[in-house]
Amino acid sequence: MLRTLATTAVLGLVVTVSLPPPARCQTPPPPPPPGAAGDALVTTDTPEYCETLADRVRRAESARPNPPSQADELAEEGHHMCATGLIRGGLVRLRRAWLMLRREK
Repeated sequence: MLRTLATTAVLGLVVTVSLPPPARCQTPPPPPPPGAAGDALVTTDTPEYCETLADRVRRAESARPNPPSQADELAEEGHHMCATGLIRGGLVRLRRAWLMLRREK
């Protein structure tokens, strides 16, 4: 009986030591106000978004004296693909062109 009691006490100590500390409840931070920097822009693969992104690329190209030719080629391909109904491929090329123009500032 004494042996069983000692074994139970040792096992209880081992289990207690190996358990992680209890998690503390934390309240999440409040959301940022609308329009704050870092707000995510939700987009969809639509012809309208193709046009929006194409306009963004055109503005970025016109703001630069010598935009990279690769960005121009990507933008042309993207616009053509969007116009022929290949929306996702067109958006991929337009996004790459826009990011390239932003990076080169």
